[in-house]
Amino acid sequence: MRSFILTTRLLPRLSRSRSRQHALIFACAVLLVALSAGATDLTVGWISRLPEVDYVWNSEHPDIEGWPAEDEVVTWRGHLRCWTDEDLDDVRYVWKLDGTVIAKGEVDLQQGQHAEVDISLPWSFQRRSLTLAVDVANAVAEESESNNELTVFTDALSVAYYVEQSLYDFFRANQYRLKIGSTSFENWAQRTIERYNDMAALAVYPETPDGVFDRWRLQKIVIVPDRALPLVPLPNFGEMGGEPNAATHPNKDDRSVDLQWGFTAELARSFSDLETVSLANPFYSSRALLHELGHARYLTDVYGWNLLIEPKTTISLVEDGNLVAGSRYLPVVDGYLYKTEELGLMNAEYSYIDRYSAILLNRIAHRRAVRGNYNEPENIAEYLNDLPEKNEVTIYERSGAPVRNAVVQIFRSEGESDHWYALNFDASPDMNLTTDANGVVELGRCPFSADGKVVHTWRHSNVLTIVRVKPEEGDALYGVLESRVFNLAYWRGETDVARHELVVGPGGCALAEPLQFQPGYAARTSAGASFSWSSVGATTYEVWVALPGEKPKLWASTSATSVPMGIVDGDVFWWVVAKRKGCRSSRSMTWRFRAYPRIRPARR
Repeated sequence: MRSFILTTRLLPRLSRSRSRQHALIFACAVLLVALSAGATDLTVGWISRLPEVDYVWNSEHPDIEGWPAEDEVVTWRGHLRCWTDEDLDDVRYVWKLDGTVIAKGEVDLQQGQHAEVDISLPWSFQRRSLTLAVDVANAVAEESESNNELTVFTDALSVAYYVEQSLYDFFRANQYRLKIGSTSFENWAQRTIERYNDMAALAVYPETPDGVFDRWRLQKIVIVPDRALPLVPLPNFGEMGGEPNAATHPNKDDRSVDLQWGFTAELARSFSDLETVSLANPFYSSRALLHELGHARYLTDVYGWNLLIEPKTTISLVEDGNLVAGSRYLPVVDGYLYKTEELGLMNAEYSYIDRYSAILLNRIAHRRAVRGNYNEPENIAEYLNDLPEKNEVTIYERSGAPVRNAVVQIFRSEGESDHWYALNFDASPDMNLTTDANGVVELGRCPFSADGKVVHTWRHSNVLTIVRVKPEEGDALYGVLESRVFNLAYWRGETDVARHELVVGPGGCALAEPLQFQPGYAARTSAGASFSWSSVGATTYEVWVALPGEKPKLWASTSATSVPMGIVDGDVFWWVVAKRKGCRSSRSMTWRFRAYPRIRPARR
């Protein structure tokens, strides 16, 4: 092990930000931190890597540029949040690297001030786990004894949370009510980072056998006065359906991190509080935050491949004198005219990362931000036009028979309206084709637009086409074709020629997801427990489980809606996949069953 240097600091002090405005705001915010009367608690708020290095705009080598150089000495700074009503002397702390203690120290904590402790280490692109633990002698009687240690991944992407003072105080005043050892905004913030890292590890698909590579690390929490966000004026504030705003762009000039998000004071009024202070499963609190940060990492909304009945969708196609939408041609199932099979983080289910997005995240793994670290960056959805040069689609009826020698008409989404991902289909076909004797039709590179470009943004999307198929005999049949499917083929290596399948005709399956009942977010008993979930009429239910640090494994396959869990040592992630004959599978949320350590009663 190389040599290291330990230092300690007390706050308040001026931040090392490059921006004087930022420094002044940070210093003032520290002075304004509210202390809970009669309450004592210590926690490791976050661990920064210094000096901060800006990402390089439009870098061609973001896997190197913006990172420290190999073997360069960097400082890791632990930010201790100390809510005390008296001075505390000689509080012991330790640093660990990959679980091994590499340094020990003591820090004096003064009433009304937070503190910092540093360690200097040579930088390496190799992933290491770095841990800071405070009050290791357990000498301080605290509200919580379970929030005194924090572990980060040294090669992780960096995240900044900007939070206004009232909301910060709200978390300090209410987190203890969860009864999980959480006492502050910092603890809540770290749970969001931990949640993402767990989801990344569990995103195991054929294309991502080791999950999503990158991990996140909270680089800083910046407390600002109420109504201070955004710190930098936004020239287009309020456009694009209310974006950009103080949440999406809290400080657009801050390029020292790879992701940023803002939390305004008014949010305190909106917590109901399934998000922060209820006894509901807090592992999933503020799940939508990770979805929004996915946009800041360049991911687009996968739910945009759903064809919903709502104002943003206009379909003017007429068959037999009736509008196609809502008829037997495009029947409504679960509220959708068409529903993509790609569920997960960037669709409507935020507890796991969808396959499509997992592939995309690994395409830019280990790379700094390049054209924005906010929602949305300039390179958002830059992958949409990864399309094979030639696409052959075999069209089948629901019976499984190919539709031979049929007239095929392609209807594209064209025109604009004031909605995100607006879809507009008029009654005029944009392509007229014919299937061959095998039911195959050739669609070229991009049947989704006349100019060969796929777009998916404010006011317009063309990621879907409606396909009308008229067999030699019988009624016209309809289906929907996704550009997402073309992307997946391209990423599989089918860049020249790709072959797809499309099922058309009335019918289809409802894709209801199993709803889990237990075990939820609660302590296990010595008698063990059982997994249980709602019935959705499946032929078989597959129960999948994973322990932290391990790949998911099939726990049970059953026609029942409950299986014994037994006693498992450690946290357990679990979900259920419902399989129906002749239908696509549907998946439940991912639940985490955790037993928290005992905590001392809050002194409030």
